[in-house]
Amino acid sequence: MPMRSQEQELRQWVERLAEDPANADNPLLAEFQKLAERHAKLLRQFHKIAKISDRLQTETKEMALQQRQFVLMVSHEFRTPLAIIDSASQMLELEPKLPVSAMPRVGKIRNAVQRMLHLIERCLTNDRLGTAAARPMAFDLAAMLTALVAETGTAAGEHRFELHGLDRPVPIPGDRDLLTVVFSNLLENAVKYSPNGGTIRLDLSTGEEGQVTVRIMDQGIGVNAADAARLFDKYFRASNAAGTTGAGLGLHLARCIVDTHGGGISVASEPGRGSAFTVRLPILRPEPPVVAKISKVAVPTAEEAS
Repeated sequence: MPMRSQEQELRQWVERLAEDPANADNPLLAEFQKLAERHAKLLRQFHKIAKISDRLQTETKEMALQQRQFVLMVSHEFRTPLAIIDSASQMLELEPKLPVSAMPRVGKIRNAVQRMLHLIERCLTNDRLGTAAARPMAFDLAAMLTALVAETGTAAGEHRFELHGLDRPVPIPGDRDLLTVVFSNLLENAVKYSPNGGTIRLDLSTGEEGQVTVRIMDQGIGVNAADAARLFDKYFRASNAAGTTGAGLGLHLARCIVDTHGGGISVASEPGRGSAFTVRLPILRPEPPVVAKISKVAVPTAEEAS
């Protein structure tokens, strides 16, 4: 029943009680009338709150739609000039008359373009997570991680990679594209926050609890306990990361993606002693073989056969 109808019905009921001669000397009638009036005021307040809540929900949906449209528009408008800059940089690298001293500058231009493209992809991934669930498809996690390490190692410079547990297929159910965002971000961070090089170790293991564990460890700058507790917050950056480029969005997206897949992500870190990120995901369980049931065939007796 609508709140306004409830208020009118309550008022009419109180009026009928007051008009009844049997209640003329009832001392509780006045108190009941006060309670009824208070109840009517509460109903009016609830009605106002409900209207405000409906309006806020409508405005929130409109703002989310406008934000999504803005992200898509900006990403589309940025892609074209970035592609032109990257293409021109590649042509400069092939120019035989280009001074050797200019090559590092061209490399910086291409790296800046790639950072912008990564940021756009992460913004689009964040928008996609808010509108659709992950698409579970079985794929080989070990093969995907091996390819990512090869790509990351090309630009890693002085870093050395140690891989463990990637020598055999590890099929898992999940959205390969989204999980690629997770592990590419973790590998890039391991390189970026280890400015003095060192070893980056990646361990892949499966457990009896139906999960696969990926652990990525570096020997970088690390973070303190207070910052480690907030590393996965949106737009948060550690206090010792001021001199390193980043938007504070990558680890937040990683946690959202892993949560979407029914897994978990955590970090263990100490300042100056590196960081270890651990991702746990459900593993693809093999389906039990289907055993065909053989129905019993009645064998006729000699009398029935004759």
